[in-house]
Amino acid sequence: MGAILRPFFSSLQTASWRGVPFAVTGSTVKVGRRVALHEYPYRDDVWVEDLGRAGRRISVTGFLLQDAAYGAGDVIAQRAAMIAACETPGETPEDGTGELVHPTLGRLTASLLDFECEERSGRGRSFELRFTFIEAGTEQFPSLAIATQAQTGLSVVAAYAAIAQDFANRLGALLRTPPIVGEIERTARAFVVDAQAITQRATSLVAMVATLRGNYGRFVGEFTATIRNASTTIEQLTGAGAQAREAVTQSGHALIAAASVADYARMSAATQSLVTAVQHANPDPNQAIQSLASLQAQTLTQVRANDALTAAHAGLTAMLRRVAVAALADSTRDYAPTSYDDAQALRPTVCDALDTEIVSAADAGDDATFEALGALETAVVLDLTTRGESLATMRDVAMGASLPVLVLAQRLYQDVSRHDALVQQIGPINPAFAPAAFRAPVS
Repeated sequence: MGAILRPFFSSLQTASWRGVPFAVTGSTVKVGRRVALHEYPYRDDVWVEDLGRAGRRISVTGFLLQDAAYGAGDVIAQRAAMIAACETPGETPEDGTGELVHPTLGRLTASLLDFECEERSGRGRSFELRFTFIEAGTEQFPSLAIATQAQTGLSVVAAYAAIAQDFANRLGALLRTPPIVGEIERTARAFVVDAQAITQRATSLVAMVATLRGNYGRFVGEFTATIRNASTTIEQLTGAGAQAREAVTQSGHALIAAASVADYARMSAATQSLVTAVQHANPDPNQAIQSLASLQAQTLTQVRANDALTAAHAGLTAMLRRVAVAALADSTRDYAPTSYDDAQALRPTVCDALDTEIVSAADAGDDATFEALGALETAVVLDLTTRGESLATMRDVAMGASLPVLVLAQRLYQDVSRHDALVQQIGPINPAFAPAAFRAPVS
């Protein structure tokens, strides 16, 4: 019998509370779930609402003994040390936790709820102890944080409104003569043609299969870095592309119809609808950013036959470019950077496009657009910086030879589940033969 019980007793740990040892005679652990009972009139049953796991309560009974086997000395000094450990707060006044070493549960972070020390004349050199502990969790208090992605979305809405206001103010001063209306319509048609061409490229099957999982999607995905939809089929991609092109076509027709009668309010709304359709036609946010940057760059102001036509053309072109760049900034909300360096690399693309329109608005005296685009740029920079700071930075890695990416994931991170992300970062021709030198996240 002694040989059978010895392994159990030899595995027991010496009990202590905040470093003060004591002997244990018994212990109970109370566990369960926190629930709220909801009772209703004229119903025989109750509804039990689960509120999460209940705190684990640990009750321990033990004793302090003069010159005990657990390595303590005078029992009076032991009691004084135990009382001090029970009455001393934590490192801060709000922190009442301490380390409890339980014989079978091991080391725990717990808070003391109750302590009793009993002495009896008939027992001489010993004191009986009774503890009640509750296992402590991490400190959780509400914290103030800016929802940077939501702030970017609000700034985009404000920018759209300011752009429409300045556009109406500028062109509203022009006479709605047939030549001016014709110039406005021609400019709108050219913008719609560019938008349709960009959408055609974005929704081509070759571009959209980049969202598929597997090596083919990785090879053709020039911009796609994070979008991988395992359930998407070729048929679904084809249908999504057709819907996106139709949405751009319908929005383009609405813009041309509004331009043909110089309805400036409808033109602003139709332009926002058109640019949003182009944005959503791209299967990946990074691809949407590149497409909208291209649409902005292709929309150029040109000199017309007279000053009035040039002014009408310039006013409409400015509005089209600004709406495109606002949608470009909006696309950053859905972009998921893979590293701090990735987030920082995206910032110049977006900020350069915004800076161009901010300077243009300042030169034209469009104060509302100037302020709104400036606020939008601030929101985008804050969002990308905040999200990027929580990600790993990139570093140069040099191996002695070409190794499989699976081996590299184990060597660099001790985690083979990061194989797919590392393949995306390195971009090898074959994942079995990664280049000897590459860049990868630090952690």
